[in-house]
Amino acid sequence: WGKIRALSRRTPQAMSSNTVYVNNLNEKVKIEELKKALAHVFSQFGKILEIQASKALKKRGQAWVIFDDTKSASKAIDELQGFNFYHKPMRVAFSRKKSDVISKRDGTFVERPKKPQRRKKNKKRKPETKEMKSNGKVKNQKQAPPAPTSAPPTISRGSTMSFPPRPTAAPNRILFVENLPTDYKEGYLETLFMKSPGYKEVRVVPGRNVAFIEFQNDYLAGLAMNQNESATIGQNKLHISYAKQ
Repeated sequence: WGKIRALSRRTPQAMSSNTVYVNNLNEKVKIEELKKALAHVFSQFGKILEIQASKALKKRGQAWVIFDDTKSASKAIDELQGFNFYHKPMRVAFSRKKSDVISKRDGTFVERPKKPQRRKKNKKRKPETKEMKSNGKVKNQKQAPPAPTSAPPTISRGSTMSFPPRPTAAPNRILFVENLPTDYKEGYLETLFMKSPGYKEVRVVPGRNVAFIEFQNDYLAGLAMNQNESATIGQNKLHISYAKQ
């Protein structure tokens, strides 16, 4: 009986939900960029109603993707488990709680009680010391910050995190692959890239050791390029970039 109960809790029917819980996300990515990237990746599995993510400490590295139906959510979980997203393997599962969007739609929404706001404690000012008086400092008088001794440091574009990578060619849905081995056999690239979301087809150019790989959109092409940046076939390291148009 215990085994039957344990198995029943694992059945997809018992755990299925419109909401996909995503964790192990890169915490360095800004929230708006993260939500946009998640939308590009998850939208291929169905209509998305909402994506929730927060920069709050307890919710960092997590997100909730709410689909219009459970079938789309289930397909996304099957396809994206362990997907390399911003250099980290994505972990996905059905959310344990029903989202407010779905609750409002099916009429089960209940307003949550508001948490009482904490009163801010007034910080006591430090008493004026003899040293402050002797240095000529007057109470409650703000002093101007010292003038900078040198120009502020400039931040190069390469130092900021960008995703997907932005090579010379403008981002588009076709990737250009170079340095294929001379004895390349058909099917290697298909096996390598068909695991990436949005993959459509591979076109190898005979005699030139190059190929073109097409995806559903430019963002998914960028994700695939990032995921396979260290890919090799035999002893040849592949050079992958956006195709010039």
